[in-house]
Amino acid sequence: MEEKKKKKFNLFDMFNSQRIGRGVEKGEVKEPTFKNFFKYFGRSFSKLLNINLMFTLFCVPLFFALFAIAGYFDQTVSAAVDPTASVLNGLIINGQINPLTMTLYGVYGIKTGSASQISVMSLVFYGIAALTVFTWGYANSGLAYTIRNLQKGEPVFVWSDYFRTVKKNAVQALIVGLIDITVIALLFYNLRFYSYNSSKTVFFMLYVATVIMILMYAVMRTYLYPMLVTFDLSTLKLFKNALIFTFIGLKRNVVGLIGMALAVALNALLFWAFMPLGIILPFVLTVAVCGYIGIYAAYPKIKEVMIDPYYDEYGNPKEEKEEEKTEVLSE
Repeated sequence: MEEKKKKKFNLFDMFNSQRIGRGVEKGEVKEPTFKNFFKYFGRSFSKLLNINLMFTLFCVPLFFALFAIAGYFDQTVSAAVDPTASVLNGLIINGQINPLTMTLYGVYGIKTGSASQISVMSLVFYGIAALTVFTWGYANSGLAYTIRNLQKGEPVFVWSDYFRTVKKNAVQALIVGLIDITVIALLFYNLRFYSYNSSKTVFFMLYVATVIMILMYAVMRTYLYPMLVTFDLSTLKLFKNALIFTFIGLKRNVVGLIGMALAVALNALLFWAFMPLGIILPFVLTVAVCGYIGIYAAYPKIKEVMIDPYYDEYGNPKEEKEEEKTEVLSE
């Protein structure tokens, strides 16, 4: 028998979303269990790189925020730390120049503090970054659709699938994205505000409540966008169903939340150990990994509750054929 030639490794082949993968062998178990997760994740890795890059493409305005935060265009102003310096400076300006005031100013007027003054260019960059609110829903809906199809074992062509999903759900994805990014911003603003005042009992309780709300909303988001691209539901019912799934899928939700937290923690560790890699990873892999973990935990529950009851064991509709998008929980 002629020996099979070993295929050479090609780095660029990893980013080719059109190449044919190994596929799923006949009779292979497709149960979305914890044990099977690593097997399917390994097969989907190259696709996840492409999906993450597409997500980054839709969030390009955020790069301008990074430049603004870095302060490359800002001016650093030095100032005296001691408040007495401002009084002495006022006396000197008004003509009170004598050995005493000059000696005191030499002691208290040492400029050891520094502050950054935001430039016009930085403000412009922040404004450009704010445009992400209009693309946030599109980025997440495309990510949810492609990852959902990966886990269903369907062919995925990242570029075309992403844009087709955005076009099909343009209006609702925009609305959901605006609500989503607003909720995220408010939750983290509250977290920061209450953390500064956590020494008081009331604010500490509000801080704990905010942490719980962040964890709950992180789980809700794993259901929100997969339902958006799968069912024909109003925006209000999408959020309502996502909240219900947060509780009825508790076991899978906890495991999925831990998995996403570990992925983020690993990225943070790499950022601390080697900053360039830690900064780059979210734009090439981390977002898609978190999305894959979240949808792997969430979609089986969506299928169990909102799809399976309407189909028989052979996958045929129990009633007359309907649209792919179906409403169940919200009826």
